[in-house]
Amino acid sequence: MARYWIDYLQEVDLDAVQAVDAVSFSTPWSRATYLQELRSPQHHRCVGARFSAQPAIPPAQTVSTLRNRLRMLFRPLPVVPSSAGSLIGHGGIMRTAGVGHITTLAVAPQYRGHGIGALLLLGLIEQAYDLQVRRVELEVRVSNHHAQRLYTTFGFTCVARIPNYYPDNGEDADVMCIPDITTIAFREYLKARSDALSLRLQRDKAPVPLVPALDQAES
Repeated sequence: MARYWIDYLQEVDLDAVQAVDAVSFSTPWSRATYLQELRSPQHHRCVGARFSAQPAIPPAQTVSTLRNRLRMLFRPLPVVPSSAGSLIGHGGIMRTAGVGHITTLAVAPQYRGHGIGALLLLGLIEQAYDLQVRRVELEVRVSNHHAQRLYTTFGFTCVARIPNYYPDNGEDADVMCIPDITTIAFREYLKARSDALSLRLQRDKAPVPLVPALDQAES
């Protein structure tokens, strides 16, 4: 049964967030940057993916609306306290000039390949609806083909390239976007994606952790 869910990051999660970042990014964000985003929810939303050994019980019936389906991702059934789950990934989105800009998305290495990136992306799109934006965009390294494939499956397309975007090695970035998340066609597509992911996570066998639980790791 599903043992994964997402919820909002809290300041107590930042040690775990930085532990994930340390093995995911060459230039991780500072703690101060995360604190700034967590303290301005009117423009920034930060979500975390969690894993618990406690199995979740699936809903008795399918919830019809897209928003309700996406909101269900924010808690396991029955509800498991955040303290009961290890933080295994996180993501952020910022509203600027009427656009939802995905600022970060990272998954702990031992949980990659289990659909956690897709789970986080669904959560960030749900937050884009809540922030009342139509367009969602992000930057991705031109060499990060795995991330590009994930974004493409959610309807992102490459619209531009920014030369020398990443300061660590001067690598270019592709700008990818979904022009309008409010269309009927996109909403129907996202329903299908969320249903398929829910089934996958319910059936997924938990990976054996390679390191201590990240919510107990020191930064």
